[in-house]
Amino acid sequence: MAMEALTYDRAYAYRQEIPPKEYETWQPRKVMQLLIDIDPNADKNSSIAFGLEEEAGKPAKKMAMLGSEEVLNLATLKKHYDALGSYLHMPTLKQMFDGPSPDFAQLKERCEKIVAYLEKVLASRVFNVTLGQFATLECVRCSANIRKRVPFASELLEAKCFNCGAEYRVRNESDQQSLWEPIVEEIGCPGESCAGKIKLWRDEIKRGTWWTCNSCGKAYEICLSIAEKEATPPSE
Repeated sequence: MAMEALTYDRAYAYRQEIPPKEYETWQPRKVMQLLIDIDPNADKNSSIAFGLEEEAGKPAKKMAMLGSEEVLNLATLKKHYDALGSYLHMPTLKQMFDGPSPDFAQLKERCEKIVAYLEKVLASRVFNVTLGQFATLECVRCSANIRKRVPFASELLEAKCFNCGAEYRVRNESDQQSLWEPIVEEIGCPGESCAGKIKLWRDEIKRGTWWTCNSCGKAYEICLSIAEKEATPPSE
């Protein structure tokens, strides 16, 4: 429970970046992997120091240490969490007949190692450090606020609105500006001699989506269909 509590507490610091559908994830290993997917440094130890710059943009020569954080990392969760799980339930009849007897001396040794590690984590002078550079946008489809962690390099990333599901490509252009591009597909009007076009979001390209062409005024719907094949399909 201590390992679970520490992992969930860290996830709470990333709550604005976690899709709501992932809130039901409870296994600490899966939760931590989700955080690492969001921020590669989520399970890394860190230290924070501050100082007054003598020249803007250049690190201060004198730094005062604020504190360091020991994080309950993914490697430790993988090593110990599941190993403890087998002791939380009574063994089945098959396990009692076929399996080896529990090694309680080994269990005690493992628990002592976990406790020692957790004490280091809880003794951290700073806690749940989640520094990063972020890009924000008001969703053009539903007006909800979107927040995306972006690296300092101009890497092309994808972001998704948690409210309506609209997807975007986002690139960090400079220290103060990011470029957002809606992920849409331009579809031409199926009508004869109509040059009308419509843009559909990626999640709208599915059966049942319909629209009215702005050029010819006809309505169209995405459906499943069966088409005649020129070649005869192979017999079973």
